[in-house]
Amino acid sequence: MDEWESRVVEAGLEILAEEGLTALSVAGIARRLGASRMTLHRKGLTRERVIELLSIRAGYEYQQAVWPTLVSDGTGLARLERALRATCQVADPWRHLLVGLFAEDGGIFHEPEKVSGLERDRALATRTVFVEPLARLLRDGIVDGSLAGVPDVDRTATVLFNQVGWTYLALRVGQRWTREQAEDSVVTLALAAVAQRPPG
Repeated sequence: MDEWESRVVEAGLEILAEEGLTALSVAGIARRLGASRMTLHRKGLTRERVIELLSIRAGYEYQQAVWPTLVSDGTGLARLERALRATCQVADPWRHLLVGLFAEDGGIFHEPEKVSGLERDRALATRTVFVEPLARLLRDGIVDGSLAGVPDVDRTATVLFNQVGWTYLALRVGQRWTREQAEDSVVTLALAAVAQRPPG
């Protein structure tokens, strides 16, 4: 992402924080950058491209925060906790984008086998970035004994990511909980569920 695109992302984040995704427009970006709409159009900037740039940056920040837990010290359960807390912390500055995208077009969040074409490519990329690290940590926890009650690792990782991510966003945006309240509540509940040993 070059300097110009980084400025566009920052302007987009300001609009999202103040007015939400519905207010995001090329005209609004242009005003914040002190440029004309025509200048932005000549650079190939559309609303869809702005959303794409924002999504790319959000995904990159998630990878930077979560992926180090794959090679850090500690049990699978301890590293899973760090990864889930990082998920909340990274989601927070992007909460208005994520909530808006879910309401506007949830295609990026679809399961790959449920869609085709470009939507399938987007769904596959999303799974690789967001779900697979959690699956890896669950497997590590099973191997080291810190997790025992995980019947289907891939499905559990998908549920974990959605349970923690979307519940956190609902509490932060809808209920207006503090970051600390929302993070502690959703992560504690999620860990209790996956750490629960099955009867017998």
